[in-house]
Amino acid sequence: MIEKLLKFGLAEKEAKVYLSCLELGDAVASDIALKSNLPRTLVYDILERLIDLGLVSYAIKTNKKVFRAADPEELLRIIHEKEEAVKEVLPELKRLQKIEGVKRPKVEIYEGKEGMKTVMNDILRSGAREFLAYGSSKSSFPIIPAFMEEWHQRRAKQKVFMRVLYNDSPEARKRVKQFIHTFKHAEYRFMPIKVHSPTATLIYSNRVVLQSWTGEPFSVMIENEEMARNQKRYFEELWKIAKK
Repeated sequence: MIEKLLKFGLAEKEAKVYLSCLELGDAVASDIALKSNLPRTLVYDILERLIDLGLVSYAIKTNKKVFRAADPEELLRIIHEKEEAVKEVLPELKRLQKIEGVKRPKVEIYEGKEGMKTVMNDILRSGAREFLAYGSSKSSFPIIPAFMEEWHQRRAKQKVFMRVLYNDSPEARKRVKQFIHTFKHAEYRFMPIKVHSPTATLIYSNRVVLQSWTGEPFSVMIENEEMARNQKRYFEELWKIAKK
């Protein structure tokens, strides 16, 4: 019974005092303390809490404060009141969840090789039909080569089309030639930027992912419809000026 009362919302000691009151009927605090095996000073505090909840009442009899547990049906009344209070405030809570009609961005950080694999797998699980990336120099392959080979096979099998914009650096062109076999169901172009980039921006579904492959790799995933839409527009403008 104590376990069930814990789910109701009572603390363990509150549950013990309430059950002791139910068993004893009218009882003074010292008897309740003895029954519940708790210090009398603590029992007084708990009884006050239970009185506030409407689960215990008291009366003065022969100059003594006598406590009585309320009918267990009161537990259902309290639950009903909580439910009604939540229903009443629910629209306001939903309003706070949004900023000018747009849901608050969800931001998550993934670290290490396993974290990077999780992000790449999310692309295929998201249901996106197209995956965009820019700024990359295919730095993922030296870090997790076997995984990336297998990932591209799954991507092509799921027909997730990939478009990638690389910086036009010698390192990027070398890596593209080295891993050209992974470009099934994909297209790539080079931006007029000559520096090597170990970082990448990924765009798919309603997500934007910022990846860093230097040192210990990590990804920052931002789930936000508006940001993803803006990044896709930015990507399309870069795609127009990029060269094959």
